[in-house]
Amino acid sequence: MNKFSFKLEPLYEFRQRLEELSRKEFSEALRTLSEEESKLAALKDLYRKSSEEIDKLKEENAAGQELDLYYTYVTGLKKHIEEQARIISSVKAGLEEKRRSLIEASKNKKAVEILKERSYNLFVEGSNREAQKISDDMAAVRFKRKTHE
Repeated sequence: MNKFSFKLEPLYEFRQRLEELSRKEFSEALRTLSEEESKLAALKDLYRKSSEEIDKLKEENAAGQELDLYYTYVTGLKKHIEEQARIISSVKAGLEEKRRSLIEASKNKKAVEILKERSYNLFVEGSNREAQKISDDMAAVRFKRKTHE
């Protein structure tokens, strides 16, 4: 019997590689988003602690210059937090683009997989028909031998 051969195998392999590449890019974008969100969380934590420190200094009636320094620092932290939030928005937009790309690559690969599966099923049906024909021919030959004996 013949061996199954899919004529679009190179296309299937190409689409598999594209899907794998899209999956890696998506994974990398997820990792980047996680890192950027961690940075934002750290900045917010620092902002919260610094605000608590300002409250303590106010209770202790600290010097105006010291409070001014803290306020300047906290204002700078607030700007960093806002910038980090913009960075996260940008990364999320990139992540969404990678997600769409991965979905498209998966659909394209799946389409060729379906063709491959149908082609294989047709091959199996043909092989089964051929095997059945050979079996029928052999049975007919045996029957003829028995009737001639």
